[in-house]
Amino acid sequence: MTSANVRPTVGQVLLLLLLAATWGSSFILIKVGLFGWGGGPGSPPVLSGLQLGLLRIALAGLAMSPFALRRAKSWNRSIWTALAVNGFIGSLLPAMLFAMAQTRLPSATAGMLNALSPLWTLAIAVLGYHVAVRQKQVLGLLLGFGGAVGLMSLKDGAGEVHWVAAAMVVLATACYGLSINVVRNRLAGVDPVTISAVALFMTAIPSAAGFLSLDGLAALQSHPEGGHAFLAVSTLAVLGTAAALILFNALIHRTNALFASSVTYVIPLFALFWGWVDGEWIGWPHALFGAVILSGVRLVARG
Repeated sequence: MTSANVRPTVGQVLLLLLLAATWGSSFILIKVGLFGWGGGPGSPPVLSGLQLGLLRIALAGLAMSPFALRRAKSWNRSIWTALAVNGFIGSLLPAMLFAMAQTRLPSATAGMLNALSPLWTLAIAVLGYHVAVRQKQVLGLLLGFGGAVGLMSLKDGAGEVHWVAAAMVVLATACYGLSINVVRNRLAGVDPVTISAVALFMTAIPSAAGFLSLDGLAALQSHPEGGHAFLAVSTLAVLGTAAALILFNALIHRTNALFASSVTYVIPLFALFWGWVDGEWIGWPHALFGAVILSGVRLVARG
């Protein structure tokens, strides 16, 4: 374990970048899962946002099943309830919200708004769990959410503003913040890998049932880009969930939680990169408001 004031090694920095690249690529994979290669908002979709979100969690739960079956214990009812709630608000609901949002919202914008998660974590802790907050953190919240409003107000390449779609992403990050508070207050005695594995496994079966009931398989089979879409969602589920979780815990083990949490600042860079590669319109206002959000996150983290 590396203390907070010890300079990280090259290997640790590379591990951080690998994790950021994995999570930062999630948004372009959602886009490919929705529209196939080269498609985007306005193209005939392969899957609806709801179908993609359900398929993502079903496959992620399947990928995490070896961990879940090995680590599940005879917990009391309150633990199992908290795990089920965490699976819904921390995985299933955000997966559906992100996918539904990206039927309209550029992937790069979704990736930058994703950085709001730490702000919601603090805001919910203060409002719901009466956690003390410092002045710098209040400033960070105002700065971060102000940057989010600015980012949400920007027009896309077609000259349109997508307030509702952007609000879905903001709501998804609020779900992440609520999930973290549930873990801290209801699941403090359970390790993070077990929480994620069991919670995902519990949501996998209802997610698979929902995907099938919405004719998800037929949608994949009937669209010429169905194969590419399924490959993108599978990659998103396995690498963006199972592998990323393992990488994150390995990073915490080899360094410290503060260094590992700095991945939050790097993820938007990869989201911006993939959006640019895919031809999304990205101007200096995106970079400006993204920087404002990250400045708020930094104040909250260091406050």
